[in-house]
Amino acid sequence: MVRLFSLLAAISVIMVLIAGSGAVLVSKTIVAQSKVDAVSSTAKGVALALSEQVNLLNSMLDKMAQDPEVINAVAQNNPDLLALAVKKLENHFPGIISIKFLLPEDKERNKDSNAALSFADSEMATKTLEKNQPTAIQGEINLDRHLAIARRIMHNNVAIGVVLAGVNYDFIGRILSATPLEKGYIELRQGKLVLATTGERNVQEEIDNTPIHVPNTDWELFYDNNSVTSLIEFSLLVGIVLIPALLVVLGFAIAYRKLSTQLYEDVAWVTKAFKDILTEKPLGEYPVQLTEIKHVISTLAQFKRVVNDKWFEI
Repeated sequence: MVRLFSLLAAISVIMVLIAGSGAVLVSKTIVAQSKVDAVSSTAKGVALALSEQVNLLNSMLDKMAQDPEVINAVAQNNPDLLALAVKKLENHFPGIISIKFLLPEDKERNKDSNAALSFADSEMATKTLEKNQPTAIQGEINLDRHLAIARRIMHNNVAIGVVLAGVNYDFIGRILSATPLEKGYIELRQGKLVLATTGERNVQEEIDNTPIHVPNTDWELFYDNNSVTSLIEFSLLVGIVLIPALLVVLGFAIAYRKLSTQLYEDVAWVTKAFKDILTEKPLGEYPVQLTEIKHVISTLAQFKRVVNDKWFEI
């Protein structure tokens, strides 16, 4: 009986472990995905905040590009008026680093600007003559890197020039650093250029989550959940598997002990009934507990009647 109970207990424990391990794996996958989704929601909020800030700057430069004084200065191609327009825009545009006016026939008409026009800025201005381009970070780091915003100057539905603004982009770092991110990692990129990050990245592998595009820019937000399973979470997952297995073992142990006690007592009653038959004593009440043993007592009683009948016939 010990071997039978041990076999049944082992099979039950194995089944519990298999079922529990499957449940743990599913739970772990769901929890990990929920953590990634939480970081994704945060990243979407960051993308929205960045987009709104960039859209605000774009709108301001759009309005300035349609200022009558600016249109007049560009239309007349007058260096003095252009210089006055530059001063006016610099005084009213937040975080401005430089303002340039570029005409179709002269890509750098304003010679009094703060810095020389870079190749990237020149290419953006050239493309802007045909269509407004997304805002982008230009220039070398720690030198003249800036947020470049270019807008067409329209007159009678014709592009007569471009206003190119170089703006401080420290608002990017402020937005990301103010992002409530307990566990996870968010990275803002422009192409392969990393503009800003927040959170801690534990692994150096490439982030495989689909990036979030920041509207009105060429930026993308990459995000990942870098949190590992804590000791409490690990203990809980192990408990989900082991506790039911231990309960199964405990249940079998209690059942075996109780059954052994009952079987021992019932066998004693069967033995007494058998002795009564052999000594030809009348059968009495035998308070056995197991139904199967009651059938044994009944069979013995029938056996005694059959034997008595045969002796009577003789």
